[in-house]
Amino acid sequence: MKKIIIGIDVSKEKIDASAIDVRNSQLGVLKLDYQAFENRTMGFRRMLVWARRLLKGITLEEILFCCETTGGYDRSLCDYIYAKGLDIWRESSLQIKKSSGLRKGKDDKADSLTIAEYAMRHIDKAVSYISPSETVRELKALLLYRRKLEQEKTSKKVRVAELKSTAAKSRSVSFILRDAQKSIRVLEKSIKDCEKQILALYDSDEELKKSYDQLISIRGIGIVNATAMIAYSNNFKNITSSRKLASYYGIAPFRERSGTTIDKKAMVKCYSSSMLRAYLTQAAENTIREHGIYHDYYTRLSARGKCHGIALNNVKNKLLHLSLSLITNDMDYEENHEVLRAIRKVQAG
Repeated sequence: MKKIIIGIDVSKEKIDASAIDVRNSQLGVLKLDYQAFENRTMGFRRMLVWARRLLKGITLEEILFCCETTGGYDRSLCDYIYAKGLDIWRESSLQIKKSSGLRKGKDDKADSLTIAEYAMRHIDKAVSYISPSETVRELKALLLYRRKLEQEKTSKKVRVAELKSTAAKSRSVSFILRDAQKSIRVLEKSIKDCEKQILALYDSDEELKKSYDQLISIRGIGIVNATAMIAYSNNFKNITSSRKLASYYGIAPFRERSGTTIDKKAMVKCYSSSMLRAYLTQAAENTIREHGIYHDYYTRLSARGKCHGIALNNVKNKLLHLSLSLITNDMDYEENHEVLRAIRKVQAG
């Protein structure tokens, strides 16, 4: 049972921490203290010393730390707290925004209190952060490197197309064209080598290999999308619900309430990774081109008047939901997976 919640607003140089007493949360928020610390190991140590002194008789194990995702600035903090055997909830900034409403301007102290209050209200949904293994970190590094190679290849292809359209090719232009084409071939080999390294990592880790095999059993999900899901969710240990997974990918809409504007639906893509969205979009488009349940699902939505973007977004949600379901239930994909799972539940009950 947690007795104190510390909300932490993380920025590049510092962390702002607000502590609240939640022993009698039904009586409202009881603010304890606020402090700012450096966003580095020394600052984390000082924060724990401060936290230990907040209430007499309260241990660090009785404190829940909560921070929002900040594009990587929070990773060192989360890894430090995890290594100390303490609980830190790394929640999506989108979820906190969705729950807390409009925040005018940027106030680090106020934001840290907002995070603490959010954690108090939703403590039953708290998921303690688990530090990724070295293999997961390597998968993420290779995925990002592959992305960079793909971007370079795309840029070179655009350049080649421009050079080919040149009416009169000089010797210099011809040389540049040949060299660019050569660079594309080198990049393609590097991408394949990168994928071999990714597969070798899976072969070295039984748990990750199992998750990878389950994900690629889904039509449309290949090495890139499977690795993205595994690397960014820490093999689904830090993202445990399909709703949060959809939010992380930027495909789950939420409602905004502000002033006279009520129930205004907004998309969340501005808070998510453009790389993950692009990969998932590609998977969804590949899926609907093939005959099967997702092609049929997309066709039904289109027949009802849904535009391509909305219908495709629904397919993306289905793919994410299915991916999480396979990992959670430890099974490979089957056509009509959800129907078959429901039947098995009835039979087992």
